[in-house]
Amino acid sequence: MNFLLYVLVGIILFAYIGYPLTIFIFSIFSNHKVKKELQYYPTVSLLIAAYNEEKIIAEKINNALLTNYPKDKFEIVVVSDGSTDNTDEIVKSFSDFGVKLYRVEGRVGKTEARNQAVLMDKSDIIVFSDATGMYESDAICKMVQNFSDESVGMVSGSLKYFEQNEGTMGLATKIYWSYESSIKNAQSKLWTLTGAIGCINAFRRKLYHVLPPNIIEDFTEPLMIISQGYRVVFEKEALTYERTTQKPSQEFSMRVRVIRGGMKGFLYGSRFLIKSKNYVSLLQLIGHKVLRWLMPIFLLALFLTSITSYFYANNAVVTFLLHAQMICYALAILGLKWHIPGKLGKIFSIPTYFLVLNVASLKALYLTITEDLEATWETNIY
Repeated sequence: MNFLLYVLVGIILFAYIGYPLTIFIFSIFSNHKVKKELQYYPTVSLLIAAYNEEKIIAEKINNALLTNYPKDKFEIVVVSDGSTDNTDEIVKSFSDFGVKLYRVEGRVGKTEARNQAVLMDKSDIIVFSDATGMYESDAICKMVQNFSDESVGMVSGSLKYFEQNEGTMGLATKIYWSYESSIKNAQSKLWTLTGAIGCINAFRRKLYHVLPPNIIEDFTEPLMIISQGYRVVFEKEALTYERTTQKPSQEFSMRVRVIRGGMKGFLYGSRFLIKSKNYVSLLQLIGHKVLRWLMPIFLLALFLTSITSYFYANNAVVTFLLHAQMICYALAILGLKWHIPGKLGKIFSIPTYFLVLNVASLKALYLTITEDLEATWETNIY
C-alpha cells in the first residue's frame, strides 16, 4: 500500500514540479535561439473572432487600430460567427479605417469560422485574436519578427490577466498564468511549444491545417505545424491583457470547455506527431498536459490510499500526507465559500484554484468520453 502511495505522490510531483523543472534545466543549455530580424515586415492579417460581442468589439477594434505595424502591410478582419446582436453594425462603422467584416452565416463555431476566413485570406502571416484580449501596440511586431527565422512556423504571445475585483479567483488565475508562462518560455528555448495562447498567436498562412469544427485550434494547430517540421515559439514580449473571471463558477465552466477541447485536440493531433515521428513533442505534450488532465484520478486515488494506509500501515509520512491533503482541501472549500480579498486571499487562492481546475478536469474527462464537443462558443464578457 505504501508503494502505491509513493508512486502516486511521484506522479503528482512530477506533473507540477518535476516536468517544469526538467524543461527549465534543459533550456539553460539549449542553443535554439530564434534568429530575429527587427525590420522584417511580411503582410499580416489580424483575424478577430466574434460572436455577439457588441459590448466589447468597439474597444477591441480601437485597440487593434493602435497597432504600430506598417499600415500598408496590415489589415484587421472581424470574423463574425452569425452574431445576432449589433456586433456586425459596430464593425461596419469602422470601415473608413480599413476594418473588414467577414460574416459567417449559420453559427458554425469559432474554429470553422476561422477556417473559412483563413482560406479567403492572402496575407503571409495570420494573427488570431479574441474580442476580449487587448494588445500592446507592439505585440504584433514582436511576434512577426520571429518569422524571419525560417524554422519558426507559429508564435504564441503572452497573456497577462488583470483583476476586475480583488479576490480568490483573480489572484489564483494570475499566479497560474505566471507559472504557465514560465513553462512556455522554457519550452520555447528548448525547441518548441506544444500549444499556443488562443487570444494571441500568429502563424504562416501556408502552413495552416483546416481543423474539424469541434476542435479547439489554439491547442491543435500548433501540433499540425510541429508535424510539418516547424517550431512553435513563445514571444514573452508580445503582450495581451484580459480580465480575470469574477466567480469560481465562471472559471470552472471556462476550464471545462478549454480542457475538454484540449483532450479532443490531443486525440486528433497526436496521431500527426506519431506519423511525423515527433516523439519528443508527444512526450512533452503528455508531461505538460495529459498528466494534468488525469490528475483528479491520481488525487482521488492518493486520498483514498492515504486513508487506508493511515488505518492499516500508519507512519509519520502517511500521517503528514493525509493531514496535508485535508488542510489543502479545507482551504480550497473555504476559498470557494467566501470572497477573501488582500493578502489573506493569497493563502486560499492556490488551493481553491487547484480544486476548481481538477474538478473541471474530471468533468471534462467524463464529457470527452460520453459526449461530442460542441463547435460553438459564448462571449467571454463576465
